Amino acid sequence: MANIKSNIKNIRKIKRQTLRNKFVLTNLKTVTKNVRSSKDAASLPYAYKKIDSAFAKGKIHKNKANRLKSRLALAINKAKNPAVNPSAVANEQKNS
Repeated sequence: MANIKSNIKNIRKIKRQTLRNKFVLTNLKTVTKNVRSSKDAASLPYAYKKIDSAFAKGKIHKNKANRLKSRLALAINKAKNPAVNPSAVANEQKNS
């Protein structure tokens, strides 16, 4: 246990920040999991909002936010049209 008053205050502050961070990240994971399981395009904007919010608060990196949004959109598109393979489309564009 810390003896210095400022360190004691910092410990209290860190506990509060940890709870906030945990809430945001847990909520983010839950929302993305629900979108993946429901495969509902109507829930995608809400997930995007949560991802952007986590990025704006500094909880996740910009590239991670973009990667999450991309993968969610890909999962939704695959559920809608399973015949479309994104890697095959990319290869066709490359070869053209």
